[in-house]
Amino acid sequence: MGGLLGPKWGLGTSLSYVLLGLIGVPLFQGGNGGVQYTTGVTGGYIIGFIFASISVGYFIRKGLDESKSIWAYLIGTLIVYIPAIIWLSIFDFSWPEEGKLLSQAVYPFLIGDIIKAIVASLLTIGILKSNLKKHLK
Repeated sequence: MGGLLGPKWGLGTSLSYVLLGLIGVPLFQGGNGGVQYTTGVTGGYIIGFIFASISVGYFIRKGLDESKSIWAYLIGTLIVYIPAIIWLSIFDFSWPEEGKLLSQAVYPFLIGDIIKAIVASLLTIGILKSNLKKHLK
């Protein structure tokens, strides 16, 4: 979101998304939502999503645009994992298993997240080069 909308609108949009999910609108993976889901195992990833949206918007506005936008999205992907790792380290959800934080909560998702970063980057390049750009400012 931040890549196209910028850091401020990216923050507003991602916060709205999270708040809607928090009150129970089934927006999250698998049609989930609600306080229990949002504050459960996925809570850190959801928090990271907000920070990533701001960061990607910031980096693209500061020059990581067009072909360099992939770097903004890869950094944003890494930013999602930071609060997730902290969250899962602090709270005991019985997942991931003891001593398997990275192998269960990060590594399995990296390939898919890198593919999503590439697709988001290509879409951002296409939209920012198109006539749609004038509607995003």
